[in-house]
Amino acid sequence: MGRRADIVAGLGGATPALRRYARALCAGAGPAIADDLVQSALQSVGARIRARELRPADLAEARIEAYAALVGLAQKKLANAPGPASRHPPVVHGLASLCFDERAMLLLVSLEGFGYDAAARIVGANRETALARLMRARGALGAEGLRPVAPLEGGRRAASHLRVVK
Repeated sequence: MGRRADIVAGLGGATPALRRYARALCAGAGPAIADDLVQSALQSVGARIRARELRPADLAEARIEAYAALVGLAQKKLANAPGPASRHPPVVHGLASLCFDERAMLLLVSLEGFGYDAAARIVGANRETALARLMRARGALGAEGLRPVAPLEGGRRAASHLRVVK
């Protein structure tokens, strides 16, 4: 296999993480929408790599491109998507209350563990704008009481609510 084929094949390993991110990004709109977004993003990036429109240096760069494609597709698809049902937990309603750009940035950093520069590249913004979106999202969730509780004396910090997504 060639280098491009190896990278395209390696993107298959990123599918579970992309699905987790898409489901959180959809904020209760439904797993079918999230799965469709992931499939479309992977097909788009794979086709661009095969057509040599996109020449990632390695799998990490291809993964960033896959997340960027997912964010672009999700922004279009979720414009008219329904909100979360009342049975969803408060954190899902909190995420749904954020504007799309803030939600995308917050989830890239807190759920997927991307650095600020990579997350800014994925959402197509400069670093300062991306950090401002992240701060607004954290502030909005904190105002709704969805922030993790403060650590106890000498204890570990409480786990973030945003890390648990099924």
